[in-house]
Order: sequence, then structure tokens, then C-alpha cells
Amino acid sequence: MSKQDFVRGDCTALRTSRCGCVRGIATAVLVLCGVSSVAGCGRSGPVRFEVCGSVRFNGQPLPRGTIRFEPDASKGNRGPVGIASIVDGAYTTTERGALGSLEGPLVVWITGLPPADPNVEMPRPLFEDHRVDVDFRPVKSGPTTLDFDIAGNKQRK
Repeated sequence: MSKQDFVRGDCTALRTSRCGCVRGIATAVLVLCGVSSVAGCGRSGPVRFEVCGSVRFNGQPLPRGTIRFEPDASKGNRGPVGIASIVDGAYTTTERGALGSLEGPLVVWITGLPPADPNVEMPRPLFEDHRVDVDFRPVKSGPTTLDFDIAGNKQRK
């Protein structure tokens, strides 16, 4: 393709020369995708499910904390842990940085913290980590709701 072809608006030569290049790039991308999925670089692993709900402590929304969904290995469930932040008594694994839960027997761990205080660097938890055993069966579409109510007798002394 000459400069003259381009200047006068004849894009046929331009399309022809780029077309071969585009085909080559497309082929290379497809080959790399195929190689990466065979090599295990694609998205794989156990299926995670979205979970959301509320956490109450002494009948009130838990100010903040974390909730972890650990597969219960003692009941044959193994895999990665799901986690979410609790803010104003609510959590969801659909938030950025959260991870969904696996299906089956789980040990759910809840850590509760007081409201944020800029003067306190390391706040003291409101209670010892709270454990709940759950046989998690997700709904077919959308997040599954799991609500937790922690009694006041768990309060730290």
C-alpha cells in the first residue's frame, strides 16, 4: 500500500494488509486461550455461592466484623473459605473483596467489633469468635440468605 492510496481514501489496500494481521492475532489469542485452559490457568475450582444476611448481637445489629464460611472437613467437606465483612449488621459475599461459600456442611465463624473509633487502633472484639455449624444448601438463583443472632452471654469479660 502506498502513501498515495491512503491519502486519496482508498482503504481497500489498508484493509487487505491489516486483515492478515488481525487473523494472525486472533489465531494466536485462541491458541493461547486453549493452552492456558489445558495448563490450568483458566477459571476452575469448586463452585462458590453468594450468601447474604444479617448478624445481630444482643438483639441489635452487629456494628462491624467478619463472617467466614469454612467447609467442615470433619464432615467430608473440603475447599476454600468464603468470607465477607459485616457492616451495620449486614453482610454479603457479592461485595468487592468478599468470597462466596461452598455448598454442604460448614463451620461459620463470626467476629464482632464495636463501632469504628479513630482513636482506637486495635479494637477489642465484642465477643469470642462465635461458631455456628450449618448445612448450607444454596438457592438456585441469586444469593442465599443466612441470618445469625448471637446471644449476650457470649460477651467478653
